[in-house]
Amino acid sequence: MIDATRIPAPRKVRGKRSQGTHTVWSEPSPKGGYIIYAGIRGTDVKTYAGMAMSPTTLEYGIRKAKVKFNLPVD
Repeated sequence: MIDATRIPAPRKVRGKRSQGTHTVWSEPSPKGGYIIYAGIRGTDVKTYAGMAMSPTTLEYGIRKAKVKFNLPVD
Protein backbone atom coordinates (compact mmCIF):
# COMPACT_ATOMS: atom_id res chain seq x y z
CA MET A 1 0.00 0.00 0.00
CA ILE A 2 1.29 3.46 -0.85
CA ASP A 3 1.40 5.91 2.01
CA ALA A 4 0.59 9.52 1.11
CA THR A 5 3.03 10.87 3.71
CA ARG A 6 6.05 9.17 2.16
CA ILE A 7 8.90 11.58 1.38
CA PRO A 8 10.82 10.85 -1.84
CA ALA A 9 14.58 10.29 -1.61
CA PRO A 10 16.71 13.32 -2.55
CA ARG A 11 18.15 13.26 -6.05
CA LYS A 12 21.87 13.10 -6.58
CA VAL A 13 23.33 16.11 -8.31
CA ARG A 14 25.80 15.20 -10.99
CA GLY A 15 28.75 17.49 -11.41
CA LYS A 16 30.31 18.38 -14.72
CA ARG A 17 32.83 15.96 -16.03
CA SER A 18 36.29 17.42 -16.04
CA GLN A 19 37.02 18.95 -19.41
CA GLY A 20 40.39 18.84 -21.07
CA THR A 21 41.68 15.57 -19.68
CA HIS A 22 41.35 13.69 -22.97
CA THR A 23 43.16 15.05 -26.00
CA VAL A 24 44.27 14.04 -29.48
CA TRP A 25 47.95 14.31 -30.40
CA SER A 26 50.50 12.91 -32.82
CA GLU A 27 53.95 11.40 -32.48
CA PRO A 28 56.53 10.80 -35.21
CA SER A 29 56.57 7.25 -36.50
CA PRO A 30 59.88 5.37 -36.71
CA LYS A 31 58.91 4.26 -40.24
CA GLY A 32 58.12 7.82 -41.34
CA GLY A 33 54.99 9.90 -41.02
CA TYR A 34 52.97 10.38 -37.84
CA ILE A 35 50.89 8.22 -35.50
CA ILE A 36 47.74 9.84 -34.10
CA TYR A 37 46.66 8.98 -30.55
CA ALA A 38 43.64 9.91 -28.40
CA GLY A 39 43.50 9.71 -24.61
CA ILE A 40 45.34 11.21 -21.67
CA ARG A 41 48.72 12.50 -22.75
CA GLY A 42 51.73 11.47 -20.67
CA THR A 43 50.10 8.29 -19.35
CA ASP A 44 49.47 4.79 -20.65
CA VAL A 45 45.81 5.66 -21.26
CA LYS A 46 45.87 6.19 -25.01
CA THR A 47 44.19 4.75 -28.07
CA TYR A 48 45.53 4.48 -31.59
CA ALA A 49 43.38 6.83 -33.69
CA GLY A 50 45.12 6.82 -37.06
CA MET A 51 48.22 7.58 -39.10
CA ALA A 52 49.32 10.34 -41.46
CA MET A 53 52.17 10.57 -43.92
CA SER A 54 52.29 14.36 -44.41
CA PRO A 55 51.50 17.47 -42.34
CA THR A 56 48.41 18.14 -44.49
CA THR A 57 46.90 14.73 -43.83
CA LEU A 58 47.99 15.02 -40.19
CA GLU A 59 45.72 18.04 -39.64
CA TYR A 60 42.83 16.20 -41.30
CA GLY A 61 43.47 13.04 -39.24
CA ILE A 62 43.56 14.99 -35.96
CA ARG A 63 40.24 16.71 -36.79
CA LYS A 64 38.72 13.35 -37.73
CA ALA A 65 39.91 11.75 -34.45
CA LYS A 66 38.49 14.63 -32.38
CA VAL A 67 35.07 14.11 -33.97
CA LYS A 68 35.33 10.35 -33.42
CA PHE A 69 36.10 10.75 -29.71
CA ASN A 70 33.60 13.62 -29.13
CA LEU A 71 36.21 16.28 -28.39
CA PRO A 72 35.81 19.92 -29.42
CA VAL A 73 37.30 20.69 -32.83
CA ASP A 74 39.27 23.93 -32.85
